[in-house]
Amino acid sequence: MSLLSNYLFVRQVLSRTSVFSRSTFMNASRLSSVFRYSSTNTSSQEQKQNETTTTTASPSSSNQTAATQSQSEQKSDVDVKQLLEQNTKLNEEINEFKDRYKRALAETENTRVRFNKLVNDAKTFGIQGFCKDLLEVADILNLALVNTPKQVSTDITTLTKDFHNLHQGLVMTEERMQKIFSKNGLVQIKPNEGDKFDPNFHDALFQAKIPEKSSGTIIQVMKTGYRLHDRVIRAAQVGVAQ
Repeated sequence: MSLLSNYLFVRQVLSRTSVFSRSTFMNASRLSSVFRYSSTNTSSQEQKQNETTTTTASPSSSNQTAATQSQSEQKSDVDVKQLLEQNTKLNEEINEFKDRYKRALAETENTRVRFNKLVNDAKTFGIQGFCKDLLEVADILNLALVNTPKQVSTDITTLTKDFHNLHQGLVMTEERMQKIFSKNGLVQIKPNEGDKFDPNFHDALFQAKIPEKSSGTIIQVMKTGYRLHDRVIRAAQVGVAQ
């Protein structure tokens, strides 16, 4: 392209000159032919070079495309394999969690059954120890009855002795029973006359005006009360001065 430009420039210069020789024109014509041949030859070489480049590049591009497809297929195979492995692992974890859940449910059910049994046993046999202790009271009462004659003696000495034995048996029964109550947390509420009335532990059955007694004090104990540990199960029944 640079030769053609030079040719056009020379021809333009010659055309503007008013007088030039024939030899000069011939030389210009020859130069024009040379320029045309050179331009044609250059274009032909460039075209051949482009064709060669295209021909050479085509197999390379095809090979590159094939390689890219192969890599994509290999990558897809790897991705599928990884997904399958992850799926297998997740299924194993799911099965493990299901197994744990089933075992937890079974253990919870067993615990519930055992707890219900303990509750029922506590209701049924919770007072077993208390009842066993009361058997001693029953034994003492039975012994007192055995030692008390069924017929009243007319002899004053014998009668006095029988009464004494009965009284001793009742005293022993009372003492033993109170020990059993105390052992099981059952304590007497037994106020004395003159004590201050306490509605938390006492139940006023009646009120009376007594000049020598202060208002609100206990003047008579009708029945002993009881509390189980810290809970009052029966308040002491008393009379209170107004």
